Parts: sequence; C-alpha cells; structure tokens
Amino acid sequence: MNSMLKLMPTMIRLSGDSEEVREQAAFAAWRIVTGPQISYSCIPLRLEQKHLIVAVPDFSWKNQMEKVSGDYLFRLNSVIGMPVVTYIQFHIDYGFVKKTQEAEPKPMAFEHTAELTEELRADAAQIEDEKLREQFLRAAAKYLERKGETVKPESTEN
Repeated sequence: MNSMLKLMPTMIRLSGDSEEVREQAAFAAWRIVTGPQISYSCIPLRLEQKHLIVAVPDFSWKNQMEKVSGDYLFRLNSVIGMPVVTYIQFHIDYGFVKKTQEAEPKPMAFEHTAELTEELRADAAQIEDEKLREQFLRAAAKYLERKGETVKPESTEN
C-alpha cells in the first residue's frame, strides 16, 4: 500500500492532472487518514476545485469533524504527496451515509463455530436474539482459535 501511495503524485501528473484522478486520490487518502471508524461514517462525495466535500450523518458529526479538519487536511495532502485538497467541507446527508454503510457491510471472518465446547453452546442458548447468539458463538470461536484452544472434533479414524 505504501508503494502505491508514493505513486499518487506521478499518477496524477500522468493523467494530465485529471479532476477524476485527483478526486479518487483524495477519496483513497481520506480512507487511509481517517481510519475505518471515521471513514465508515464520513464518506467523501466529490472534489470540486480542491474542496473535498464529505457526507456526515448528522450535525454532531459535522461539528466534530470541522474541529479537526485542519489536521485531516494536512495529513490528506501528505499522503497524496501534493496539495490536491485545500479545504474540507462537511455536508449533512444521513441518507447517503446510511446507504453507503449498508452497501459496504463489515466482514466478519469468524470460523470454527462447530468446534465450540458444550459449555459455550449452553451459555449461548440463553441468548434470545438469534443474531446476537450467532455473533457470540462466532466471537467465542475466533477467541479460542487465537488462543490455540479450539476443540477439535473427535477423529472418526480407527
């Protein structure tokens, strides 16, 4: 990823300083600079004349992001390697943010749920919400997997 970031200024120049390429560079840099939690709720909409317009879900987000926008602006251009963005404008658009969040579900890669102990299964059975119960079991399986304590099914070989 770092080598790709170093190529951004060259890619922008080779594109003939294309507005679309600068916009995509700003979007990619935004995700890197803000991290997964903020970029999940603050979604870049467009780049207009070096102004990055970012959708936020509500006034609270807008207010907080405006307070730290100077830092993000500096870090954004540092990642890109050239001054592509001169101003960040936050626009309240709950519908767009929600739609984008639904389109990009957070992946859960928990496996080995079949290898859980009976004790954990009994505890999970007490959770009434089916989705919550499944998340509990998957998280427990991942925890056991990381600790190296997964319970392996008994071998059927004789």
